[in-house]
Amino acid sequence: MSRYFTYKTNLYRLACLAASLLAMRTGLAQDSARQPAADTSTYLQSYWHHGWRMMKSPLHYNSDQWITAGGSLAFVGSMIALDEPLNIPMIRWNGAGAERFGKAGDLAGGLYVQAGITSGALLYGSLAKRPAWINFGLDNLQAQVFTGGVTFLFKHLFHRARPETGADAFTWYGPFQQFENTSFFSGHTSLAFSTANMIFLHSKKKWWVGVLSFGGATAVGISRMQQQKHWSSDVVMGAIMGTAISTYVYRQQEKRRAARKQLKTVL
Repeated sequence: MSRYFTYKTNLYRLACLAASLLAMRTGLAQDSARQPAADTSTYLQSYWHHGWRMMKSPLHYNSDQWITAGGSLAFVGSMIALDEPLNIPMIRWNGAGAERFGKAGDLAGGLYVQAGITSGALLYGSLAKRPAWINFGLDNLQAQVFTGGVTFLFKHLFHRARPETGADAFTWYGPFQQFENTSFFSGHTSLAFSTANMIFLHSKKKWWVGVLSFGGATAVGISRMQQQKHWSSDVVMGAIMGTAISTYVYRQQEKRRAARKQLKTVL
């Protein structure tokens, strides 16, 4: 029986990896024909400019943006009251298959796999001379760096106890204490959704690419709950932040590339 579950888990991992690569390859192929070369000029400088703009962007929100941000925070806040009831089926979901699912999600949303997707796109784009893949890799790298930084900041600002500690969902220690408690929000989920959204955006929002990429990211979030590493509100907040940050980075990088292209045309 254990061999059967191991076979199913390995098959699941291979299927997810193949689906992600297929979505990336198909979604980015058309861009390669439209872009003569990947634009890496001023890319390093963009970390400073885009990062600074992202930090001060709330100061320039319009009414629609404030409604979206406020609504998202209100939704996450309301979910905290449901964290414990929603965690009950996750506690009971503890069979061999569930454990393998949880560990597979832990691996997929971890730093090694997420960084591997980025480095793999950059390597393939460089060797195959596919500028769209290089642009995706560069955009995703910046989104991952920003997402990881914001996630780290939130984790150590709130210091929320994880479900596995036995504490309730309302145990928040605040800054400068209990540094081992970093439940809010889920870093695996934020990185997974950041990458999933970047794949979707670079595919020019093909629906089936979105289904595959966001479906995989959702599975990562559920796996973190199954492993008792995060509450449901941690996962939802991670999904929101990862998606929002990668969307911001994509738009800023598109503006940078458009400006560079226009400058080259003028010169």
